[in-house]
Amino acid sequence: MRTFTRTRSLRTLAAALVAAGALSLTACSGEGSGVGEAKDAGPATAVSQASQKEKAKPAEESTKGDGGNTAGTSGSSGTSGSSGASAQGSSGSDSGTASAGGTTSGGGTAKSSAGAAAGGAQAGQGAKKGPVDTACTASNSKVQVSSVSRPINHLLITLTNTSGATCNAYYAPYVGFDGDQAATQRIEESKPQAVVTLAPGEHAYASVALGGDGDHARTSRKVTVSMPGRDDAGTVGGTATLKAPGGKVYLDDNAAVSYWQNEMSDALTW
Repeated sequence: MRTFTRTRSLRTLAAALVAAGALSLTACSGEGSGVGEAKDAGPATAVSQASQKEKAKPAEESTKGDGGNTAGTSGSSGTSGSSGASAQGSSGSDSGTASAGGTTSGGGTAKSSAGAAAGGAQAGQGAKKGPVDTACTASNSKVQVSSVSRPINHLLITLTNTSGATCNAYYAPYVGFDGDQAATQRIEESKPQAVVTLAPGEHAYASVALGGDGDHARTSRKVTVSMPGRDDAGTVGGTATLKAPGGKVYLDDNAAVSYWQNEMSDALTW
């Protein structure tokens, strides 16, 4: 009987120990599960918060960027205002963007200013040089005499400006032949509307009609050419003495010389 009671007590104690162990294990298991959940939740929460911060940061930067764009748009609006003021002179051009309109307006103003400056410089140079009053002479120009097939009994005088400055071929050349006491008469009807002005290298032309049915027919082997000045008061700049084309020419008292012309064809009509 005492043995049975002792055995039962041992079983009860063992059961109690087992139950206590089970409870202890459960408690440990619960604590471990709680700690595990806390540890797992911790990183997840940190990542989630970091993600939210990262998402929030681009949003803030986007907001700042919009602010910059807004500022840029405001600046463009200012440019548009200037462009609009500049465009009042024109009749409402259709502009794609305000900034492009402002740039175009600015470029036009710069070109206009440059054009005005260039025009002013040219005007200054013109005022400095003044009108041309230098006579083309045998000293600053080359004189040539040649024969022509048409019209018959004519000579052609060519004057070439060989200087570095512009000169005027005034009136008609003074033309003389061997033994002549006076210069050959002029053809007044050939007088041009304006004085012939020659830049360096340019030419003027005059024709000499040798006559053919006049008095005092004669032969000449030399031709002298000189030029009048602006006042037509006599020869200026020396005389060019040239051989007659072909060695000699025939002329009479009806010989006459035309005024200087810009075109050879105009000179040979007289």
